[in-house]
Amino acid sequence: YSVLASEGSWETWRKVLDHCGAELGEACANSEWCKEFGITTGSDYLKLWLASLFQLPYEPLPYLFFYGAQNAGKSIFHEGASLLLKDKLGYIRADVALTSTSRFNAELLNSVLCVIEEVNLQTAKDAYARMKDWVTSKTILIHEKGKTPFELPNTTHWIQCANEPDACPIFSGDTRITVVRVGSLATTMPKSLLLSKLEGESAAFLWELLHCEIPPSPDRLRIPVINSAEKLEQELMNENLVQ
Repeated sequence: YSVLASEGSWETWRKVLDHCGAELGEACANSEWCKEFGITTGSDYLKLWLASLFQLPYEPLPYLFFYGAQNAGKSIFHEGASLLLKDKLGYIRADVALTSTSRFNAELLNSVLCVIEEVNLQTAKDAYARMKDWVTSKTILIHEKGKTPFELPNTTHWIQCANEPDACPIFSGDTRITVVRVGSLATTMPKSLLLSKLEGESAAFLWELLHCEIPPSPDRLRIPVINSAEKLEQELMNENLVQ
């Protein structure tokens, strides 16, 4: 951790969660898991995702796909989370690992938070297969150039951000991806100032995450996927003629 956790105010973090998760309210309302454990907002869902990331780093989590207009604040979720990692260790850009034809993926070694920014994975031949494997597998095969591949416990957790809703390969019956549409900001703040505020509240927010009770999951993922209307729309768009 980047700081020693201690109780305090984390209002700026709450605003980030509220904004990024605003459009997930209906999905939470339609989820039996959310209803059973009183998870009524997208903000609650995203906080539990982060709580599991830090409490249970060896447990798999849903692949979060955030999409929305430019300057909507999509990236602040993972950029803020990186502030809780000491020297941002384990926070990496992972688009090359998903899209490269060479299959080298040394950047995933000891990674915890893997980010894909503004890359359309629909056009990457092997991206979906790798995503399916790396999101749920207990181990991951690391292949460094010029070295023999070796296997490690899988600590990767995935976030993709894009402007367009079709940038993520989502197919009918998907059980790995939670799609989050992020609306436009009513007011804006310089990113440097926002990150400074988040960093100032990092000890308090880390305390909240480490003391947050994570409900049991009926799924292979520690936090179950919830299906938004936007996700179902993308699944329908990607169906082939036979389907």
